[in-house]
Amino acid sequence: AREKVIDRLHLGSAQSASNSSDKSASIVGCMKQCHHAAKQTVELCASTLATGQSLVSCGNQINRSLVGAATDLSAESFAVIADLIDGDKTKEARDLALKMKGQSAECISLSIQMVDSLERSVEALPSLVESYVEKKARKSVTDELTEEERALAAGIDEDEEELTRCIDAIENLKLLTAVEAGTRSFEAIKTKSQLCHRIFEIIKKYAADILGITEAVSSRDASTIIAKVKDGSMVKSILKSIGLSKYIKRFAEGCKRVMDKIVKLFEGAAGKLSMLWGALAHAKDIMVSSLKEVAAARSLCGDAGERADELKRATRSIGNVENLTRSPRSMDRSVGDAMGTARAMDEGIAEAMSRMRDAARKVGDVYCDLPSIVTEGITEDTDDEVAESFGAKIRDVDVDVRELEAATRAIEESNVIHGALSIHREMSNLPRKVDACSDMIDSCATLADWAGSSINSFLGRWTLETALEHMKEMCRLVSLSRLMEELADRIHRLVKAITTLLRAMSSKVGSFADSVQSSGLDSVVGAGLNSVIGKVFGK
Repeated sequence: AREKVIDRLHLGSAQSASNSSDKSASIVGCMKQCHHAAKQTVELCASTLATGQSLVSCGNQINRSLVGAATDLSAESFAVIADLIDGDKTKEARDLALKMKGQSAECISLSIQMVDSLERSVEALPSLVESYVEKKARKSVTDELTEEERALAAGIDEDEEELTRCIDAIENLKLLTAVEAGTRSFEAIKTKSQLCHRIFEIIKKYAADILGITEAVSSRDASTIIAKVKDGSMVKSILKSIGLSKYIKRFAEGCKRVMDKIVKLFEGAAGKLSMLWGALAHAKDIMVSSLKEVAAARSLCGDAGERADELKRATRSIGNVENLTRSPRSMDRSVGDAMGTARAMDEGIAEAMSRMRDAARKVGDVYCDLPSIVTEGITEDTDDEVAESFGAKIRDVDVDVRELEAATRAIEESNVIHGALSIHREMSNLPRKVDACSDMIDSCATLADWAGSSINSFLGRWTLETALEHMKEMCRLVSLSRLMEELADRIHRLVKAITTLLRAMSSKVGSFADSVQSSGLDSVVGAGLNSVIGKVFGK
């Protein structure tokens, strides 16, 4: 086809010299404009490549750090990830992406200038050649591209779609997808930054080719240009320049779209991801501080358990026949000591409950303040077996309290003989009631241990599969605190019932002695009372 055009050109060679000179001058002018735009493009590419290299370096650093933190994911990593995502390095990378986006837009503008100037040079050609060039220019010049360049040109849309998918994942972020979405997003930022860097290397090469072509044309005189048009070499150069300019525009447009997505991804990631990891980091800090409270509660439970053992020994001692037949003052002192031990035990459990409640309140408040993307899909599991076990203990203690209250009333309303019988019977039962109290204290200690385990689990290693379970540990801590509060309340009621009974016993024995002493028959009746009590108790 080119040979036919050249043959036709020879037939029209009788055109006037002045007309040829005007056309050649027009071609040279257009080529100079294209040459200027190509030179600017080469210079722009050098600057853009430096920007791209910095962006790739930032992306690599962020990605390595993020992947490293996510690979060894623990509660200690949360603050690191949050700072990384919303830190100076990410802001620097986002600014570089914005700069590269602007440079891409500038490159598009320069490519349009090159194409426009080249097309004006085509208009300056003889009409037959112009028609031929326009026809050829509409066709692809993929024969000028390497296999890699053709693949890049064909794949830019898919690269853009991949970034769109990453943006969608960030917009619909949940705790379960946080690690995957975050690492995938920053991996995409890294690879697409590398892609755009490579694209500008290609653009620079194309611009350099156009620069060489236009420089060669611009430096020739009119007769040489006409000769080059006639022998076809000028047509080929213009065709190649137009094709390369259009590919520069295509690549630059693709790079601008990719950079636009990267900027969006940076903004989305820095917003949602940093919010998520920041919230988890704050939750971690609260869980750490709660661990101190829970440990203190566990220690107080241990101390209360020791007081319970002392109370058991005291009640057994008071219940001995020898102690019951001693002077009322001696029993009163023993009862007073037992009541003091009971109060110390009760106060210890109350303090333990206060520590657990403080820990649970802090954790509960933080959990309620967590963004929905963290808590979505998390439901508090209920352990029916545990709930039933502790529920049964609470019901048993309620029965014990009622029995103790009934015994107290019976002793208060009794006479000497019935009172002695009631006291003996209840002193025999009292160690079992204290055992129930001790068992409840052990249960509180168990709950404190479980609370500590929940916190340590939260502070341990995380995986995608266990993330929800770790978050449930916060809910579990609150539930354990509520359950411990119920137990502490029952312990308090039981201790109160025990001390009230002990006080009633001491008061009743004292009233017996006072009655006898006031009648002036204390020595006779006292000996008789001892004898009666001894017989009642089987001594």
